[in-house]
Amino acid sequence: MTNQMNKEYYFKNLEAIITDIIFFGNSEQDLNEETINNMWRISLDLELVKTIKVGDYREFFLKVIQNRQEQVFRSPWNHGMIFYLWFDPLACQLRFNLISALHGRLPFQCNLEFVENMDEIIIDFLNSPFHNGLPLQGIKDLQKNPK
Repeated sequence: MTNQMNKEYYFKNLEAIITDIIFFGNSEQDLNEETINNMWRISLDLELVKTIKVGDYREFFLKVIQNRQEQVFRSPWNHGMIFYLWFDPLACQLRFNLISALHGRLPFQCNLEFVENMDEIIIDFLNSPFHNGLPLQGIKDLQKNPK
C-alpha cells in the first residue's frame, strides 16, 4: 500500500469522529460527564507522519467543528459549547473536547497557553519524535525540559 493510500485510509478511519454525537450537559454538575463523553484522541504512526500535512488535519477539524456547530444549533439547550484542542506529548496524541459554555473555563488544573489557531498545536503533534512510543530516555528529557 502506498503512503498516499495509507493517508487516505487513515483519514477514512477518522470519519466516524466527524459525525459522532456529542453529549450536552445542562448544568455545571455535568462537566465530568461532558469531558468523558466528548473527548476524542488521535494518534499517528511514524511512517504516516511523513505524508500528512497541517492542512490535512485542519481540513479534518473544520469538518468536525462544522458538525458540532450543527449539533449545537439543533439541540434543545439554550447554551453553546466550547471546542478545545490540545497536544498531549506523553501520549503523543491530538486530543479535543467540547464542554458546555455554562462552565466558562476549561477543566484543566494547569497553566494554559492559548494560540491564535490550531496549526501551532498540529505542528507540535506532527513534529513529535514519539509517534511510535515514548522511550524511557524521552520521559527523562521531558521531565527536565517541559514545554
